[in-house]
Amino acid sequence: MSTAQRVKIVAEAAQGFEGDARLARLLVKAAKVGGADIVKFQLVFADELATRDYPYYGLFKGLEMPASAWQAVADDAAAAGLGLAFDVFGEGSLDLALRLGAAGVKLHASDFFNSALVDAVFARAPHIYLSLGGIDYADVTTLVARHPVDVGRLTLMFGFQGEPTSIDQNHISRLAAVRQAFPGAGLGFMDHSDGSADEAGWLGVLPLAFGVSVVEKHITVDRALELEDFVSALDPTAFARYVARLRTAERALGSPVMELSAPEREYGQRAVKAIVASRNISAAATITTADVIALRAPVPEGRTVLRQIEGAVGRTAVGAIAAGQPICVEDLR
Repeated sequence: MSTAQRVKIVAEAAQGFEGDARLARLLVKAAKVGGADIVKFQLVFADELATRDYPYYGLFKGLEMPASAWQAVADDAAAAGLGLAFDVFGEGSLDLALRLGAAGVKLHASDFFNSALVDAVFARAPHIYLSLGGIDYADVTTLVARHPVDVGRLTLMFGFQGEPTSIDQNHISRLAAVRQAFPGAGLGFMDHSDGSADEAGWLGVLPLAFGVSVVEKHITVDRALELEDFVSALDPTAFARYVARLRTAERALGSPVMELSAPEREYGQRAVKAIVASRNISAAATITTADVIALRAPVPEGRTVLRQIEGAVGRTAVGAIAAGQPICVEDLR
């Protein structure tokens, strides 16, 4: 995989700021320390999410922050060299996200069938992250067909939040089918594994083999604080280890081009046996199968050693070739 194709890693701050501007700004710092490319928040206005008698309406109300607080968060992200993205839940939050210069807007699965918001996001967002969590793939096909966008402007985000998602419910193998069904869209993976589990350190590596362009993982300032959305989150130090594993895995994936690299070619030249004279061969003699054998042998400087017996048999020796000597292209006519 070339540097230009490297996977974008999203530090999902989600609702972990708990309506506190200082916490939101600390999460930007955490994302930077963790090595993320993008930091993403849920931009919450309670009245876009729920009715006032909904059990969690009060929680949503407590997540609201003024535009000035969000502007400080956006300024911090820009200063840190991080991309900024938001989950939006209505046109008010979409408007604010775009005013803040968000590079990407995510449509949560809860709004998958909210056609007014979907239409607005597809029309206005510079980049669309579309969550597929819990959505039937026939419905995904219908939505994508209804909203054709330029290649590179849409990323389908595979996975769902299971609070946390158990290891057997990741179904990473499905990424191959999603890639085949939507070849014009980007493909991302939302890693919601338990932040305290072993797999939280490596699960995001697996989707790389399926060609994802985005990996999203929750981040928190400190898991011990048990802030909102901490369950599948990593603290900055653990997040940095997670990112390092992904970057190492990218290097291991390498290039999909079916062409030998220089080290591979050099290895082949060393490892593949040479065609060697099995007995003394006289000048002008016609080479037979009895005259040759395949053995590892030192390669003479500046000469081209034959690697296939068929390349020698039936040809004529230019000069005498001693037993045990590699037979080179230059030795035959």
